[in-house]
Amino acid sequence: MLSWIIAFISIAVVFVLSITISKLYKELKKNLEEKVKLEHFKEENEKLSGEIESLRQDNEKLKIEKAKFQEQMNSLNEKLDWLEKTKAELRDSFKALASDVTSKNTEDFLKQANDKLKDLLSPLKNNLDTLQKNIVEIENKREKAYGGLEKHLEELTRTNNELQTGITKLNSSLKSSTSRGRWGEYQLKRIVELAGMTAHIDFEEQESNEEGRPDMVIKLPNGGEIPVDAKTPLNAYLEAMEVQDERTRKDKLKKHVKSIKDTIKALSSKAYWEQFKESPDFVIMFIPIEAAVSTAFEIDPGLLELAINKKVLITTPITLIALLKSVAYGWQQFQLAENAKKIAEEGKELYKRLNRFLNNIDDVGKKLTALVKTYNTAVGSLEGRLLPGARRFKEIAEITGKEPSLQPLEVEPRPLNAPELKNEK
Repeated sequence: MLSWIIAFISIAVVFVLSITISKLYKELKKNLEEKVKLEHFKEENEKLSGEIESLRQDNEKLKIEKAKFQEQMNSLNEKLDWLEKTKAELRDSFKALASDVTSKNTEDFLKQANDKLKDLLSPLKNNLDTLQKNIVEIENKREKAYGGLEKHLEELTRTNNELQTGITKLNSSLKSSTSRGRWGEYQLKRIVELAGMTAHIDFEEQESNEEGRPDMVIKLPNGGEIPVDAKTPLNAYLEAMEVQDERTRKDKLKKHVKSIKDTIKALSSKAYWEQFKESPDFVIMFIPIEAAVSTAFEIDPGLLELAINKKVLITTPITLIALLKSVAYGWQQFQLAENAKKIAEEGKELYKRLNRFLNNIDDVGKKLTALVKTYNTAVGSLEGRLLPGARRFKEIAEITGKEPSLQPLEVEPRPLNAPELKNEK
């Protein structure tokens, strides 16, 4: 029984303690929260105190600025009052003065004003006159320029029409195989002349042989010859250029390639290189339209290989003129070599003539030496034998007069020491 009482008391004590502790915990928690709030309020208070201090300082500054503005305002009001007063006084004075001027000097004032106005407007009038004159000149020049421009436009239109007519005629002519052939031959000759070659010297036109005749034969410096034939297999190409449908165009261009192949085979069968002496084993086929050849090569890259195998060199104006320039350069080198040979021959002949002249001079020198010796011998004989006898006759016949004095010659011709004379000897 006692134990139950003790247990009950213990439970009661524990319960009371738990309640007490719970209350204490709540109070402690509340105190802590109040403390936190208090700290927060302190911080806010300090922050607000700082802001209040800042606002107070700003307020003091504003008060100072307000006092300054008030002083400035008062000063301005005083100045404004003075200006109003002065304005009223000036108004009264001007009224009196204007009345006096109006009554006494109206005509002088108007005259002076008129003169001033004229002085001001006179330069303006002169400028306007000059401007008007310039405008008239510009307008005249513009009319002349437009007139010249219109004339040029008319000439340009006429030239364009003539060009269109020429192109139309050219297209019509190119559709004819005969006209195309003549045009190709003309272009070939023009290209050769542009390369600096001369007819009948560097090339010959239409040389005949047993198998036919090429349009031209290019002469090489070593005596060789290159046959050249102008070909214009352009029917299908010209038709392709006029067609709008892409598929039809491709078909026409394939026919164009076949036409070039047929021309290559036909030209190869003539074997011109066998008909001309010292000719390379190929013939040049000249096609005067660059685009026609380049288009054929694009469609059939094997076309070039076929031509080489057939010993046919396909050329266009650009490639042919490059080839002919090389030949022309070869001719220049050949002519330089020939000129060098001629110079060497002339030099050799000149050297022989010089040797003969040296021998002649040497003979003259030898003869002069012999002549001087003969002269000296004659002078010695004259002075030793003839003159003493003649002087005796002078004494007998009492002949007066001075005798000429003959002196022997001591000068000898300068000997020639040229090695050519030694070699000759």
